[in-house]
Amino acid sequence: MKHTFKKLAAFGLIAALTAPTASYSADWIESVSISMNGIDIVPIEVNSNGSEYTSIKTNSHRFIFKLRARATNGERIVAAALGTLQATDYFEAQGPGEWIKRFTGRDVGSGSLRTWEIGYDPHIPVSKLNWVGKDPVERCNALLASKRQQGSSRFSVLNQKQMTTAYAYFKLDAVAARKRKAKNNSWSISSTTQQAASMHYKVQVTCLPSSTMVDKITN
Repeated sequence: MKHTFKKLAAFGLIAALTAPTASYSADWIESVSISMNGIDIVPIEVNSNGSEYTSIKTNSHRFIFKLRARATNGERIVAAALGTLQATDYFEAQGPGEWIKRFTGRDVGSGSLRTWEIGYDPHIPVSKLNWVGKDPVERCNALLASKRQQGSSRFSVLNQKQMTTAYAYFKLDAVAARKRKAKNNSWSISSTTQQAASMHYKVQVTCLPSSTMVDKITN
């Protein structure tokens, strides 16, 4: 079976993959950050056949985020957007293949907060994710290739559950307005500034044993 996944280019060293990074900044926002809010141990499962790993079995995954934005003195956080594309922007329409969650109104304290911070645990369709480097199927096949190079037979690898990791991309875009406009809810794109941060979210991946009959798995 042929699988199709959206992929992002690899970013830096693997050791830095979970660190939030600022994308751009503005004078009215002091800081923006997005991070994992705890330890995510639930894996995304990948199917296999008699010769390779073929597709993602998992339909959706629950992500656990800590989202934070802080405005400068005299300004307030009035909106934010969390999305799966580098192009995620609160004021832009949702693109094809993108998952996005917009926060406004009571979600951000109705414009009363200089510092906005929440825990957010959405269930996101796997088809809407963008992967940093290899997607889960490719990660499993890379693991298979590595074990084969180390002397393991295809049968011994595909006949057992294997574990690896993949990295999903997320971006948080925060919006700030002057205190008075925030309080009156009279802000717009022309009277606000934005700042964003991104992260590479580490996801556990389970490479499932082949459903093909044992005697049909070829070395």
